Amino acid sequence: MSLRTIAVAVATIAVLAVSGVALHHLLAGIVWSDVKAAVRAIPPAALIAAALLTMLSYFILTGFDVLALRLVGRRLPYRTVALAAFTSYIFSHNLGFAALTGGAARYRIYGRHGVPLRDVGQIMIVAGVTFWLGAFLLLGLAFVILPDLPPVGDRAVPPSLQNAAGLTTLVLLAGYMVALALLDGRAVRLWRWRVSLPTWRMAVAQFALGTLDLLAATAVLFVLLPGPDLSLYSAVLVGYLLAIISSLLVHAPGGLGVFEVVMIAALPQVDRTALVAALLTFRLVYYLIPLAVGVLLFVGHEALALRGARRAAR
Repeated sequence: MSLRTIAVAVATIAVLAVSGVALHHLLAGIVWSDVKAAVRAIPPAALIAAALLTMLSYFILTGFDVLALRLVGRRLPYRTVALAAFTSYIFSHNLGFAALTGGAARYRIYGRHGVPLRDVGQIMIVAGVTFWLGAFLLLGLAFVILPDLPPVGDRAVPPSLQNAAGLTTLVLLAGYMVALALLDGRAVRLWRWRVSLPTWRMAVAQFALGTLDLLAATAVLFVLLPGPDLSLYSAVLVGYLLAIISSLLVHAPGGLGVFEVVMIAALPQVDRTALVAALLTFRLVYYLIPLAVGVLLFVGHEALALRGARRAAR
């Protein structure tokens, strides 16, 4: 085991420990019988809406891989792309370390259809960039359009600082688009990898897919809140963006603890018991149920592939 792997593991454990302490502090005074009652009180219509929005979010995520495959010049049936994308995202969402968990699922499926490892690596890079483009675009717009966002915990960020951060983010994204227009789809070398850059038109599609996925995922949590007010959606969106980015940066499996800490701190205006109930239900609907489906699909795919290999051997 390399020193870097050990360092990442230690850092992840430390972050989870700190998140656990913070979560314990934030949940002080919560009566768990009230949380159970709040979960049961979530209307069936809200649960159905959350399930449909979850399906929409994962459908949009398959578009990340469709776009990436087009960039590397590979054409595969959509059912194959959907299986690879869904299983890889659901494993990386729940287990963390996307390069290992999601990357392994992608390679097992794409590799059987003639996609080499270097192209799988580029597909992962393009998909990752698509997410970050959507996240930074939404954050930049939120900081500019909504300068009076609610404080995170008991600390409020000055509107002038929020505007400056938002404008800086948007300027950097505009610079990225200009650079792509000038490079016009050329390939660049990234460490040992030769990476084909998207055209500016493809980057527009990346922005669209990244933002739509995050908007749909945020809506899953939003509809689970009690009597959700549309004016609250922007605060939920910013909190979700900060929570999911924090989870990804620390490689916490499923963002466990980290996601909840950031969301609770970012939404002080929401009743804490109802928010905890919504977060628990969100984790079930958006993470655990799709994980069970993804495991079944992946195991079924591996079983069929093994059966086909045995027939070919005979």
